[in-house]
Amino acid sequence: MWWWLKARRASTVLAGLIVLSMGLTVWIGGEYVLLPSFFSSSQQAVLTVFLPVPVVAALALSLDSRLAAVEAAAVRRVPARDVLLVLAAIAACLLLAAVLRSATGVSVARNAAFLTGLMLLARPWARQAAVTVPLVWIALVVFFSHRPYPDPDPWTVLPEPAASGHAAVAAAVALVAGLTVLLRARQELS
Repeated sequence: MWWWLKARRASTVLAGLIVLSMGLTVWIGGEYVLLPSFFSSSQQAVLTVFLPVPVVAALALSLDSRLAAVEAAAVRRVPARDVLLVLAAIAACLLLAAVLRSATGVSVARNAAFLTGLMLLARPWARQAAVTVPLVWIALVVFFSHRPYPDPDPWTVLPEPAASGHAAVAAAVALVAGLTVLLRARQELS
C-alpha cells in the first residue's frame, strides 16, 4: 500500500496541492474579477471558480503516474484503489472546508468533484490531455455565461453558491460517472 501511495505521489503532490487550493480559498474568499464575455462587455467571475484546478491537476498527475507493468501483474485491484484515492482527495477538500468553516471552501470542494468527474470521463479517449477538459469547462463558464456572478446560469455549476442543490447534484453525478469510467477502464501497458 505504501509503495502504491508513493507511486501515485499522494502524500507529496496531491496532499500539497489540496492544502494549497483550500488555503487560497480561505485567503481569497468571495472576491471576483471582471473578465471579457461574448454575451456582455464584461463578466463578473468569482476567483474561486479557478481554485479547483490544482486539485484536479494533482489527481490527473497521480492517476497518470503509474507503473503499468507492475500494476497489470498486481493481485490487488488497482482501479479500485484509484477510485478510493479520488474519493479521499475530494473528502479531504470537504474536511478542510469544514475545519476552516468556509462556505466558499465547500463550493470549491464541490467544484473539484465536478471537474474531477469531467476529467475522469474524458480520460479513456483523451488520456493525459483529459486534464484540459476542466479548463475548457471553466472557459465556457467564464466566456459564455449569460448571467453574471450573483445569479449565474444553472448549467455553469461552478459559480453557484455552496448551498445550491442542483450544483451539488451535478457534481455528484459527474463524479460518480467519472469514477465508474475509472473503475471499468482497461489499463493498457505503455
